[in-house]
Amino acid sequence: MGGPTRTVKLGRRDSATASESAANDNLPTFRDNLEELISLFSNKGLDRQDMVALSGAHTIGQAQCFTFRERIYNEANMDSGFVSTRQSDCPTDDDDDELSPLDLVTPRNFDNNYFKNLVELKGPIAQRPGFI
Repeated sequence: MGGPTRTVKLGRRDSATASESAANDNLPTFRDNLEELISLFSNKGLDRQDMVALSGAHTIGQAQCFTFRERIYNEANMDSGFVSTRQSDCPTDDDDDELSPLDLVTPRNFDNNYFKNLVELKGPIAQRPGFI
């Protein structure tokens, strides 16, 4: 991906057993508003700064079109070029499993363009109150 590397030890220090349902319990979703996200992160022992830092991982992520299709066709508070590109990637009659990068500028690089794009209203969450 072009970013820094780090060796990570395997396993979790906070659990002696593995549980898929416990690991997936109370995870944030694309539908959550800012207050819900803050609460979910807080429940996991993470603060707002942690939430923002972890959100930056979306710089190399992709999303299924259904997670943002409604916004790119119905919301007005987004960059028109971003909306046009997203609409061509995710037409209304397209398969919901279609993937589109969350960072249109440098989708394969681990950098801070995801955050820059949000400030410029070039992201699927840019228009959500409380994010910018």
